[in-house]
Amino acid sequence: MQLYLIPPDGGQGGRVLTRRSYHRSRSLSLTPDETRRLRAALRGLKARLGSWRAVSAAMGGVHVRTLAGVACGIGRGSPALVLLAARVAETTVERLLSPPVAADRCPTCGRSG
Repeated sequence: MQLYLIPPDGGQGGRVLTRRSYHRSRSLSLTPDETRRLRAALRGLKARLGSWRAVSAAMGGVHVRTLAGVACGIGRGSPALVLLAARVAETTVERLLSPPVAADRCPTCGRSG
């Protein structure tokens, strides 16, 4: 004897679930200015440590091509990469991503003199 299940009307019937497409959140992405400052920071770390391999080791194994690509403008940076760069540079993320401060101004309050 065969048993046929008849789906109920409404509620759960008929709709096939499709997979959502992935959209990167704008709040989790870097702005163009932040990306430019991250590139400058990575180039500075390379100059200080000597090679991309040394920067990669200091960052805990980030792939060398990723670092070089972001520094050259090929790849996009991520907030996680900013955090790792700030740790290696021994500074804060805010200072790494903020615009440069003039030499005659206080980096904390901005007062001159």
